[in-house]
Amino acid sequence: MSTHATPSGRRTAAAVAVLVIALAVAFPVLLTAIGARQKPGSDPKAIPVADALAELARTFSLQVVTKDAHFPVATTHGVIDGKPADARVLAPYVAMLTAEFGLYPPSLVRRMRLERVVIAVDLRFAGMARGAVPDFEHATLYLDAACGAECGLYQRKVLHHEFFHYLDWVDDWQLYEDPQWLALNPRDYHYGNGGINAQNVPTSSLLTDQYPGFLDYYSTTGVEEDKAEVFANLIVERERVDERVKHDAVLEAKVQRMRDLTKAFCADLGNEFWDRARRLPRPGN
Repeated sequence: MSTHATPSGRRTAAAVAVLVIALAVAFPVLLTAIGARQKPGSDPKAIPVADALAELARTFSLQVVTKDAHFPVATTHGVIDGKPADARVLAPYVAMLTAEFGLYPPSLVRRMRLERVVIAVDLRFAGMARGAVPDFEHATLYLDAACGAECGLYQRKVLHHEFFHYLDWVDDWQLYEDPQWLALNPRDYHYGNGGINAQNVPTSSLLTDQYPGFLDYYSTTGVEEDKAEVFANLIVERERVDERVKHDAVLEAKVQRMRDLTKAFCADLGNEFWDRARRLPRPGN
C-alpha cells in the first residue's frame, strides 16, 4: 500500500488509514466541458458523460473510474465498498462534478498528489453509508453519485468539503491540530467530539447564525470540520457567508485565514479562483 512522503519520512499505511476512518464519517449524509472552461450559461448536461469524464481526467491528470473500481477496497481499519452507477444516475452527477471540480486549478490537484476519483453508488465505509470517502492510503477520492441526489446543494458541498480534507492533510500532514485556527476562537472555546457524533443531527450542516463564529452546528464538532465547512461554503454559498461575516468578527477572521492558507498551499488559489466559484451557475442558488 502506498503512502505519501512527509517531511519526517513516509507515513505508515496504518497512520494514514486512521484518517480514512475519521473522514469517511466526516460529513452528514442528510441535508434538508469543465466548470471554469465552460461558457457561462451553457448546459453541462449537454456534454456527453464519457467526453466530460475524459476531459476531467486529461485536465487534472487523474484516473476517473466509474465501472471497474474493483470493490471492496481494503484499508487498514475498514473496507470501502460500493456499486457501479448506472447511466441514469451518472449523467446528472457528472454534470455537477465537472462544473464544480473544474473550478480547481490543475496545479492544486497535482500539489495534493490525488491520483484517482472513483464515482459509484451505495458507497460504504466499514458498512456505513457515506456520500464520499477520501482514501489517503490509496490516493483516491470516492464519490457517491446517488447520495443526496435530490439536493444538488448537498452534493456540491460534500464534494468540496471532502476535497478540502484531502488538501488539509497534504498541506502539513495534520488534520486535528491547527494552532493558528484555534486561536481565532474565543480563548475558552472547545470543539465537540468530531463529525462522527453529528451523524444523527439532520440539520447539522444547514447554515445558521445560531453558533457565533461558526457557519453551522457541524463546524463546532472539530477544527478539521470547521475548516472544511468554511472552504465548502465559501465556494458554494458565498453570498450567505459574506452576509454572516458582516456581523461576526470571528467568522470573518476564519474566512480570511482560509483564503490565506489555501493560497499559501497553491498560489493559483487566489482572488480569481474565489471569483470563479462565486460566478458558477448553480441551480437553486
